Amino acid sequence: MNPKSTIIVLVAAMAVLSGALGMSMTGSFSDQKIGVANVATGLMTGHLEIEARNADGELFAYRQTDNEVVDDGEQCILKMLFGSKNGAIGRGEYQSTGMGACTGSLTGAWDVIAIGTTATTAVDVNIKLGNDTSGILANYTDGVEGLERGVATTKTWTNGTGQGESGSSNTKIVMSKTFTNLSGNSHTIAESGLFNSTTVAGSGMLAHKAFTGVALATNDSITITWTFIVGN
Repeated sequence: MNPKSTIIVLVAAMAVLSGALGMSMTGSFSDQKIGVANVATGLMTGHLEIEARNADGELFAYRQTDNEVVDDGEQCILKMLFGSKNGAIGRGEYQSTGMGACTGSLTGAWDVIAIGTTATTAVDVNIKLGNDTSGILANYTDGVEGLERGVATTKTWTNGTGQGESGSSNTKIVMSKTFTNLSGNSHTIAESGLFNSTTVAGSGMLAHKAFTGVALATNDSITITWTFIVGN
């Protein structure tokens, strides 16, 4: 197998072994001058969908956008795939340091969806939301009841052929969670992220995306749906 084919197979294997947790990869792959960056991007794609409804269930806001795995997430995927440092310790126990280093535990799934209120553009070096509504990082006197991060309430796997741009032929996972604003104030949601823990401090971030803010009045809800596709 020639080197170029080997790299393509390696990227595909990484996508599968990480539980289809991949999108347009940044940093670790796109910066490498190996002639297959476009192939890697094509193998791992995804998008984020946002739907907001009022207390009567009527849709009043909709957003859809592509997204990227942050540097922190890329490093974690590599460590999940290749194991521990020099085989001395178990998978997920190797703690790296420095820019883009993997944070959080590698023994759990990246299926925790979080939302936040910072509208600034998400960047590759992010390891947390700009202002997480889970309470630890949020600065609200009335709290953010109903808007705390949590494990995706729906998770749908599709085992496809990996062919075609869209539809049931793709191998993919769709994860979704609905948040309902039960606090006394309006909160404008403008970002979402995928994490491996419901605890803000020390959790690992896989992906982060900012979008045009959606103002939630009391009893309004917002549904966040992350889709990850493996295939071209």
